[in-house]
Amino acid sequence: MMIDFRSWLFNVPGYYFVPLFEVNEDLMVNTKLLGKKEKRTLVRSKEMENAVINLVESNIERSDWEGLLYIMGKGDKESFVPLYIGKAEKKGVKHPISVNIANIRTNKGKFARWGDNVAYHIGDLSHALFGFESYKKPDKKYKVWANVLFTNYDPPTLKEPVYLYLLPWYEGNKGISGLHSSLPALEKELISLASVFYKDSLLNVDGV
Repeated sequence: MMIDFRSWLFNVPGYYFVPLFEVNEDLMVNTKLLGKKEKRTLVRSKEMENAVINLVESNIERSDWEGLLYIMGKGDKESFVPLYIGKAEKKGVKHPISVNIANIRTNKGKFARWGDNVAYHIGDLSHALFGFESYKKPDKKYKVWANVLFTNYDPPTLKEPVYLYLLPWYEGNKGISGLHSSLPALEKELISLASVFYKDSLLNVDGV
């Protein structure tokens, strides 16, 4: 089933597989200073940003598009190990288009859940690494991420390359079980499987 998980991911049409961070040859992640308080923040790779923008902009007008699945992981396609599985849905709680993906080209604070703001993955991970002042303390979840991903915090240096798998999901698509699956159902299914077959690596906690 471990092989089936990886094989399924890389045989679904339309996926992107890109480096998550902008790094140098020593796997040191570039950083930037944001806002009046100059909060030090990790930089996403250009490939990652372009993939997210292309995926959202090419699908946002489609009525059958439910959103995107993302998986942060390590290893190339043949050896990919999922570390964190999540989703960014098209429809928001209060709006027809979620604020997480609206105006995606300029929406770097939220950016399909991978934004620079605190309460989003890059912002929270940066907060855990650098401890800048914010409205809350660094999240314990992202302190765990930091320990798993980085061998050194300053300068932020990865233990190994980190990739992001991105998949657009459409109404009527079949999940890994072969049954028609919504995006939320697909996310739960993949987390459930990964929590068994990659239990020593997966960072999702309590099925989320």
